[in-house]
Amino acid sequence: MSLPEKQSPFTYKDSPVNSPVSKENSTLKEVQPPIIPQSKLKKVTKLEKFIFTVFIATFLCLAVATIRMTTYINREEEAISSLQADSKQMQQDIETLDQEKNELQRTERLKKIAESAGMQMHDENIRKIK
Repeated sequence: MSLPEKQSPFTYKDSPVNSPVSKENSTLKEVQPPIIPQSKLKKVTKLEKFIFTVFIATFLCLAVATIRMTTYINREEEAISSLQADSKQMQQDIETLDQEKNELQRTERLKKIAESAGMQMHDENIRKIK
């Protein structure tokens, strides 16, 4: 705490009873509001704003590219799996047809068909074609 300043003694005899207030005292003094520190964002330079914008744009481009590549990879994997399924089905068809071919080429079957048609079978003349 500070000490009160010494004031000169004031007497009521010296002052008029109904004296108007002096003009100097009637003017209002300008009150200065307390200084508020500025936000740090207001001090960001144009270069920093540009770098931040480039960083955000690069991030967004990479995100979009990643999503597109993931979609492309999924489509290609689906195409590959359908081709593998088709290949597997074809392999099964080939095995089935080979089995039928072997059944049709059996010698007992050929002899039976030849006898029913009235032909004579000579075993030395029979050849298997592969």
